[in-house]
Amino acid sequence: MKIAITGNIGSGKSEAVKFLSSMGYKCISSDQIIKNLYQNDQSRNYILERIGVTNKNYKKEIIKRLVDPAFNKNLKKVIYPLLYAQKKIFAPKYNQYNPVFYEVPLLFEEKLSLDFDYTIFISANPIKRKHRVLSRGVSTNYFNLMNQKQLKENVKVNLSDFTINNNGSILNLRLNIIKLLHTL
Repeated sequence: MKIAITGNIGSGKSEAVKFLSSMGYKCISSDQIIKNLYQNDQSRNYILERIGVTNKNYKKEIIKRLVDPAFNKNLKKVIYPLLYAQKKIFAPKYNQYNPVFYEVPLLFEEKLSLDFDYTIFISANPIKRKHRVLSRGVSTNYFNLMNQKQLKENVKVNLSDFTINNNGSILNLRLNIIKLLHTL
């Protein structure tokens, strides 16, 4: 069984995946795969060359240029095939495990929900999400930009099979995940 975990920026997707992994569940994180791509010199150089960004301060440059729809489209055109290739490497290793959780931030925006048996939406109010993101050292402008690129929460709630409200503590999120696991 393939279960997608999604949510808007700062909702707690990564924390949910981290907790599920600690419980022994197999998880594949899109964010972690992309982070690994940028940490690898060869793949980072490939990406940056294709999107026309130099290695110096590349993160800031990419964030600055995300407002440009053409740049954003080109970035996806370069990153997504690499992301999907990595997922194809991981997925067969997890075939014997049931369920397998996939963290997919843009699940509905990229029309990927049909690839999964169930979808879990991690919901949190915008003020809480913004506070979480800013506490990671990310700018308000970045939060606002990424938040605008995502569908509204009420749309995602309606599209999801399950919703976990994450306006409380990490412990509360974990308890809600445990409750949901009993439902699955």
